[in-house]
Order: sequence, then C-alpha cells, then structure tokens
Amino acid sequence: MVVQFLKGVLSYLMGEAGQVPSSLTDSYDALLTTTLRNYQPKLRDNISRGNKLVSWLKSKGRTRKVDGGERVQVPLMHAQNATADLYQGYGILDTTPADGITSAFYDWAQLSVSITISRKEKRQNSGKHKALDLLEAKTMQSEVSLKELLNNCLVAGRITSGASSASGQFSARVGRLDSNASGPLPLAVLIDVNPTRNVAVGNINPNTYAFWANQAKSSTASTFAGLKLEMNNLYNTCSKGTGGGPDFIVSDQVGWETYWGSLQTNERYIIDNKETIDILGGSDALKFRGAAMVWDEVVPDPETNAEVVSAVGTMTVSTMYMINAEAWDYIVDSQTDMITTPFVRPENQDASVAQVLHMCCVGVNNRRKNGVLYGISRSITS
Repeated sequence: MVVQFLKGVLSYLMGEAGQVPSSLTDSYDALLTTTLRNYQPKLRDNISRGNKLVSWLKSKGRTRKVDGGERVQVPLMHAQNATADLYQGYGILDTTPADGITSAFYDWAQLSVSITISRKEKRQNSGKHKALDLLEAKTMQSEVSLKELLNNCLVAGRITSGASSASGQFSARVGRLDSNASGPLPLAVLIDVNPTRNVAVGNINPNTYAFWANQAKSSTASTFAGLKLEMNNLYNTCSKGTGGGPDFIVSDQVGWETYWGSLQTNERYIIDNKETIDILGGSDALKFRGAAMVWDEVVPDPETNAEVVSAVGTMTVSTMYMINAEAWDYIVDSQTDMITTPFVRPENQDASVAQVLHMCCVGVNNRRKNGVLYGISRSITS
C-alpha cells in the first residue's frame, strides 16, 4: 500500500513522462519528507534491535516512554519498612511512618544523525524510482551510524577523568560530540569497577549511601574452573534479596570465548532458542545459570582504562557485566523517539537536509542487583 501511494505521489510530482517540474527542490523535498516519515517505525525498530542491551530490556518490558521533563525520575526503595512484625490478639501494632523510598534522577541524552542530499544527487536520481532508491540508501547509512552511536554510548562509554560529585559529568564516547553534550550513562558507570566511587550516579553518591553500590569482583582465575567459580560467586551476590539474579551478561569477545571454551564438553548450555536469538538481533547466546550471555566488540576494559574516555581503549584483560533487567529502565521521550524532521535547504548549501532525532536515558533503580567481573585473564585455555 505504501509503495503504491508513493508511486502515485511521484507520478503526480514528476509527471508520467518522468519530467521534473521547475519547483524541483520543493516537490522533491516534500516527497522525501513524506517517504522518510513512512519509514520511521522501521527505523526505530531496526535501531533498537541492533543494540543487544536495549533489545534485551525491551523484551523484558523495561523500556518506557515519558512526556519530556527536565530530568527523568526513577523511584527506588533503599530500606525495608521497619513496622513489619508479629502480633497476637489485641497486641499493639507499630504505625511509625516508614521512610526508605527515594528517587534517582537521570539526565536526558540527545542523539541525531543527518540525511543530506545534494542538488546534484537529486538531478542524478530524478526518475520515479531512483528518488526512492537514493533515499533508502541514505537512510540505511544513517540508520547504521545512529545504531553504532547508541551502542557505543551505552556499552563503550566510561567515567570522565576528574569528574566530581558536584558536576556528575560522564562521557558516553569519544567522537564529534558537542563539548557540553553527554550521552546516556554507560555500563561502566552504572556498574562500576569501583562501586563506591565518590561520584553521584542518578544524583545519589554511592560513597555516601552504601545501598547504591553495585557488585564488583576482580578476577584472579587462571583456569576454566576458577573462572566459573568467580562467575557463580558474583551471580549469587547479585541475587541476594528480592528481585532474582542477573538475566543478561555482556562480555568482550575474548571473555565470551573463554567461557565458551570451558563448555566445550557441555554444548547443551548454548541457548538455541529462536526467540532469544531474534531478541538479540541474530546473535547466538550462551547460558549461564539464569542468564543469556553475549559479547559486544566495544565492551571496555575498565580495569586498564578506569579513568580514560575512549571508545574501547587498550584491552589487557576481559570483563563481564551481569545485568538484572528488572533493575533497569530504558526511557525515551515520547515526542523524540527516532522522529524525522522535514527536508530543508540550508542557507549556505545547495542541498537538502533532514535529521533523525532520539532523546533517551538509561536508569537503574537497584544497583546492588548488578555486578561486574573484571581483570579476567585473556590467556586461560584449560
């Protein structure tokens, strides 16, 4: 239906003989804008499914939309209700007001990618079908670029060197970002190798409030058996209290291959569930306890590069992040969810430009349910 509609629009704008009217720029830009907006839902789905972490959170119902606001508020519980007690008959019930509920606050991050088409490209693709082919190619290129940017922000980012609890500034990645722009908080910040770092995360300082510290374990394993003991220990530590254990583990490539090597006689631990593979965008996953384990090429080495801002940095040892999806939220502004702007002509360019815009943040409501195993030897073979 959409294709037939677009062909009709093209015929109307360009004429059945394929002649371009004098108002080439206005007509062409209107056509491109309409076509790009029709592509918008597919763009959103492809980009989210291309990010394993976001795809997993989405599959667990941990993505939500909110209607703007200065920051995103994530409610969290940090203490039990002390009035819980036994009683008998006419016993006195404790009605002391309970505290222990607070909120974390996360800043919005904005991402964009531009789709630019020059007048020369328009003239070279002025036929009915060539116009759509050109836009499709340009959109696919932009989609891949935005997908990579989002993944780098969430997975590869690290704490900014010298960040203070007053500023609470973090960098998502090295790149051509505005100097005052920050990406969504990445794994290495939300699940820190230094859990009590004196820097606020979500406006709460784990150095002051112990309940806000994630789990972290430095590996000393030199054998497969030793590695699995450490993984079990961290998994169990993350599983304490209500909310279950981690259900998703993301590692660098060598870390994943090391764990794979430890399972060579137990291939039944491989997840071959089609639904899980579809969720992860076609990637196969290993099974560790109740978690699916995948690898990502931009998982950093936070032990070696603890205070370095870079996309990946020097990889000396491996890292595994254990994530409990119930403790996470991927939040998107309801009016800026991979939206597309109209094509317009810049004052100083003979071209038309549109943007794909995304406004989001990642928040954690219980850091204690997540952990990181770092410093894993990359030379374990047996």
